[in-house]
Amino acid sequence: MELKNKFLRMSDLANQSERPARTYTTESGQQRTITARPATSGITGFSAKHIYHLIKIKQFPAPIKIGRASLWRVSDINDWLDSHISSSNNEEA
Repeated sequence: MELKNKFLRMSDLANQSERPARTYTTESGQQRTITARPATSGITGFSAKHIYHLIKIKQFPAPIKIGRASLWRVSDINDWLDSHISSSNNEEA
């Protein structure tokens, strides 16, 4: 089986804030550690909340649902980015 499209997840599109490492003790007394995550900048530069807001008002491509996953076609995101680059260039002129 060959995939014809490549897909992105929200973590690829949206900015992710930094999350420090955290250690906690479970009720049974086991020590658990949640690893740290550095801040990352997504393709769009927007937060996930803002991306979902843009989807709601139909200004951003809607995701494709595959099982529980929300995925975006790379081609749809590239088209959206290209349209916003050309519209911002027209506003500057």
